Amino acid sequence: MSTESTDPVEPPDAVAPAATEAETDESPKKNTWLKPVIVAVLAVVLIGGGVWAFTALNGTKAGDCVSASPKDVDKPDGDWNVSSQSCGDTAATHRVAKVLANAEDPCPDEGIYEPVKSGGDSLCLMPNLAEGNCYTSGDDGAFKKEACTTESPVKIVKKVDGSPEEGTVCPEGSSELRFSEPASVYCMGVHEGS
Repeated sequence: MSTESTDPVEPPDAVAPAATEAETDESPKKNTWLKPVIVAVLAVVLIGGGVWAFTALNGTKAGDCVSASPKDVDKPDGDWNVSSQSCGDTAATHRVAKVLANAEDPCPDEGIYEPVKSGGDSLCLMPNLAEGNCYTSGDDGAFKKEACTTESPVKIVKKVDGSPEEGTVCPEGSSELRFSEPASVYCMGVHEGS
């Protein structure tokens, strides 16, 4: 004999969800705006921080040596190609004397400065000169380093940092090339050979 009941079996009542589950189902609906806001704020912070770090760490600053030339030789007042170089490299034609806050600001008065625009930067460039080196002046006005020979037109015989009184630091027979920013004097003479 079978012990099974012949009575119809009713399915068990559906279990109602617990109160805590009902509350959690509603919580994301109430705060659906919060997640996109948090993501947007984090994106702005990360992107802004990345841009700041890139410009702060890789931006051109006063004292840097660069290779610089106009992108269009017929428009020297336009954008320039400026790339960082080691100061001892022959490609380093200029040194950044000053980074301007905006393009309308003037370069310093005393010295040979080239106001240039490169990307978003406005710079005042000065020749990259070093004591003991010889230079020629190129068609673009930039000093170009060359081997010292008896025919070299210019040799930097002395460099003095600061602004000493005029006529007090350069050897006899040399002339002064002064810069107000950074304050320095280059004594230019003629290479006499060795």
